[in-house]
Amino acid sequence: MYTLLILQVLCVAVSNAFLVSASGCMVPPPSSNFTNARYYGLWYEVGKIQTAGGGFFEKDCVCTTIGIQPKTGATNGDASAVNSCRKLSPTGDFLNATGALTGEVVPGHWKEGFFFLAPKADYTIIYLDENYAIEYDCTSAFFMTNYCVHLLSRKPTADAAAVTMLLDFANSLKLNTDHLNYQPTMQNGCW
Repeated sequence: MYTLLILQVLCVAVSNAFLVSASGCMVPPPSSNFTNARYYGLWYEVGKIQTAGGGFFEKDCVCTTIGIQPKTGATNGDASAVNSCRKLSPTGDFLNATGALTGEVVPGHWKEGFFFLAPKADYTIIYLDENYAIEYDCTSAFFMTNYCVHLLSRKPTADAAAVTMLLDFANSLKLNTDHLNYQPTMQNGCW
């Protein structure tokens, strides 16, 4: 049984190696004005830059949100990240993946894990103000790298000037090592 599990993991790793970057994760600093209290709450994804492997869960998502909640009783910054969306349309199937944010040594930087055998991703809030945030997550494992730059808003939409400002900021950090296209997230008709 153990041998079969190892064989399956290796097969998935090798097959995915051709779909994702081999360039490694960037290590951007967290936002200088980051506080956990400012990041907690509901965020709407207005767009993203994402590798195929990193986007496995979000492949067909619209109406995407992320709810950040402190872990009950934690004093070390541990939190949960409740990722939710609808499949293909605002009335599509509801999808949810809850990640555990742990190991916040530097405010705004955690490790994010979804389940026991999955490698944990570096999860960093690189920009944060009252209305917008940029979250960069990345993991390198099995000779492959998956990353995502999520543009987040406290409202379901963001004006073009705000999106441009957020993209310019993220691009200035050279996080998009595979030069992937920005993908707006559909939020119309969701709320």
